[in-house]
Amino acid sequence: MFEWYKRRLQNSGGRQAPVSSPPDGDSAADSAQTHGTIENSTQSFTMTNEVQTLSKSASAGGFAPAVNPPDPNIIAPAGGGSRFSWTKVAWILGLGTAGSAALVGATYPLSGLLIRPRLKRLSQLKSPHVKTMIRRLGIQVEDVSFSSFDSTRLNGWWMEANPGGPTVVILHGVKQNRTDVIRTAIVLGRAGFNILVFDGRGHGNSGGRYVTYGFYEKRDADSVLKWLTEEKKVKPGLIGIAGESMGAAIALQVAASNPSVSAVWADSPFSSLRRIAEEYVRKVTHLPDVVLSPVLWTTIKMANYRGKFDIELVNPLSVAASINCPVYMVHGTADQLISPEHSQHIFGALTGTKEMWLVEGARHARAVRHSRQEYSDRITGFFRKFLADPKQAA
Repeated sequence: MFEWYKRRLQNSGGRQAPVSSPPDGDSAADSAQTHGTIENSTQSFTMTNEVQTLSKSASAGGFAPAVNPPDPNIIAPAGGGSRFSWTKVAWILGLGTAGSAALVGATYPLSGLLIRPRLKRLSQLKSPHVKTMIRRLGIQVEDVSFSSFDSTRLNGWWMEANPGGPTVVILHGVKQNRTDVIRTAIVLGRAGFNILVFDGRGHGNSGGRYVTYGFYEKRDADSVLKWLTEEKKVKPGLIGIAGESMGAAIALQVAASNPSVSAVWADSPFSSLRRIAEEYVRKVTHLPDVVLSPVLWTTIKMANYRGKFDIELVNPLSVAASINCPVYMVHGTADQLISPEHSQHIFGALTGTKEMWLVEGARHARAVRHSRQEYSDRITGFFRKFLADPKQAA
């Protein structure tokens, strides 16, 4: 169509020729519509301006140049509008694709740090010296293994002081294993409580590929409590849970839904996994908020996909009001990994019997070392009060 109109202009000697049907047989209406479209176009030429320029050149005796054909990379939509370049669109899409690929590439390892953290203290777990030390303190240690709801194998130690008596399950933190809570286990074991410590899924000698901070671990703990009541004949009312860091967050989630838990000792828990994940990513990347937001969103989605869980549902704060048993919250004021505010928010949401101890100067989950004797006295007194005196339990 443009070539036909171009020839019409050249043959007219610069004068605007009357519009007639093009040689390809288009209707008069189509031709008029095409002419209107060209006039309204914002291409490098508009038909009206070109005709006026050619007419002036002809009247001055000059040569009327041919109209240049439109750039195939420029498309002007009918009815007017801004220029639209497919080259620019391709460039923008390419840049966006590259940016998305870079974002995914950056957040994949971040999601790995969250759900597949590097484990610690594996050498202590393999060493026989830990169990030897426990036995020298007069505490019997038995290797135990149990299957979780999804057949994940969980391995741990059973320390029996009083068959069928008050029992405390101790849960370790992320990257750790049962040897990291052995101090607390020894304190309670020497006080006459039965103790069960085990490696959480994805930790130590237990099975499982990913860590989900309570999404699946909560159900693992339910399987452990069932094992206690069925295999060790422990009465549901005589079971307590103590946890550090991630273990404390898991303990709170378990207590909110499992009535067999009679008391919870929560040392340095996080209030929600999303919040602590955001704080962690911010600390690791040092990104401004405008960049952090998409990085965090992609990291969470990647972790959810890889771990087959939902980070948003790992939220001890949201279930705190459902906990009916007594809860003792502990947090160090010098904790730079999980701020004391996490415990304070949980404590405020608890509606039952509760107590809180802010340990001045203690770092993350280090109150047991920072204030050793007071920690021992407090945790022993708490479980004796709410699980009954182990020396008098039958």
